[in-house]
Amino acid sequence: MRWRDRVAVLFFPQGMMLTVAALLLFFIHLGIFASDLYHFYITHHYDRMSFYYTPILMVMSVCWAAMGSVYAEMADDKYFQCFALTILILNGAMFFNRLSLEFLTIEHRQESH
Repeated sequence: MRWRDRVAVLFFPQGMMLTVAALLLFFIHLGIFASDLYHFYITHHYDRMSFYYTPILMVMSVCWAAMGSVYAEMADDKYFQCFALTILILNGAMFFNRLSLEFLTIEHRQESH
């Protein structure tokens, strides 16, 4: 075990690291989603929206939140379970919001080859 692993274990309970990482990815994704909504509704520059790396961000955040929720279910701490489940629900909602925005912009976006 490296010293960084020990420091992470000192600050977070077991399984909490995945949930905190999923929370950080959710905030990053929320910022990107707000920027894309700005470009979709305000500026109408559909080519400036971020379509290339957000699917990876969505999958990673939902998977990490799900694994953190599984770890939380094995623990007896109800607050940790509630926190992990809330993060999972927020990431799932962001996934469906992003998916619906992707389908809305398909007809508006102009592809240049």
